[in-house]
Amino acid sequence: MVAAEALRRHIQDALARGAQRKDLMTLLLRAGWPQEIVTEYLGEAKAQSMPALVRLRGVTKRFGTNGVLDNVNVEIPPGSLFGIIGMSGVGKTTLLNMLVGFLEPDGGDVLLQMPDKTEVSVFKSRDIVKTMFGFAAQIPSFYAKLTVRENVEHFAALYNLPLAKRISQCDRLLRLVGLERAQHTLAQNLSGGMQKRLDIACALVHEPSILILDEPTADLDPIIRNQIWDLIRQINRQGTTIIVASHLVSEIEKYCSTIAILRNQRMTEIGTTAQLRDIYSKHYEVFLKTQRKEYAKLRAWCAKDSALFLNVKEKEGMFSVQTPQPRTALQQLLRIIAQNKETITHVNVDRPSIAEVFELLIRHENHPLH
Repeated sequence: MVAAEALRRHIQDALARGAQRKDLMTLLLRAGWPQEIVTEYLGEAKAQSMPALVRLRGVTKRFGTNGVLDNVNVEIPPGSLFGIIGMSGVGKTTLLNMLVGFLEPDGGDVLLQMPDKTEVSVFKSRDIVKTMFGFAAQIPSFYAKLTVRENVEHFAALYNLPLAKRISQCDRLLRLVGLERAQHTLAQNLSGGMQKRLDIACALVHEPSILILDEPTADLDPIIRNQIWDLIRQINRQGTTIIVASHLVSEIEKYCSTIAILRNQRMTEIGTTAQLRDIYSKHYEVFLKTQRKEYAKLRAWCAKDSALFLNVKEKEGMFSVQTPQPRTALQQLLRIIAQNKETITHVNVDRPSIAEVFELLIRHENHPLH
């Protein structure tokens, strides 16, 4: 009953965020939900709009005969940290370029909600777009031969900020992104992580309502990636709506409040991390580690019951298995470990990660949802 109610709420929320009924039906059936329940809940649900700062309505884009986006619908609430995931080349960067009006759609529109609650088209209100959006693309926008401070002040000048405002804004942003000590360093001499911080500072110089980030942590080491995400969350907590596109699914799962999956030219699913994991994965995952880290007998036992033990893995000294019956599976695994006089050092039961849910949803990539 609880699962059914969660499904009902998810369908309602997904429709409100812009998901399409046909896509939801296909994905929910693939995830194992009974057709009669999915049909009933989809029939009951009303596509009521949520408060949205940005709305994509039927956005379609082609390059010649190559279709990239097809009838994309999504609503992004104010103040959210909205993550877009998809495989490389699926159209994430194209979508972001259309959000800020760099590319025009072949069909549909991108709408912005103004302070007075009216909506304007990105493609008909260029001046408004310039003030509301900040964009840090994959390719940096700063000038390599200028210092950090010179870059930020230059972008401030492009927005016609008065001199006093330029100086104070530059000081504030350098503190925010942690580049005060490097302010007189040439941009070309910065590390990769510091260059990304500079690019974000330049995108924020006019205090936009919406910050768009395209692959903000690509090609950075794990420690620097965490630092960049700490900065992104800090900016979001200050009230800026942030839209992030990345192929690093684990990072989007960890940090974003809402996730949208882009595949087959569509936003096929939208929801929170918990919703996507609970609705689209019917299995649980059992993780355990033993002192000797010898799992051959566990693997042999799991092979005897392929319906109970699925997707058996060993990685970095950890044993994991997916199962539709976590309690039964864990009891059997613990019994085998005890019989072999092994000592357990770690055990945990959880839903599979968003990365695994994403893998499930793209498994039928050659079967478009329209």
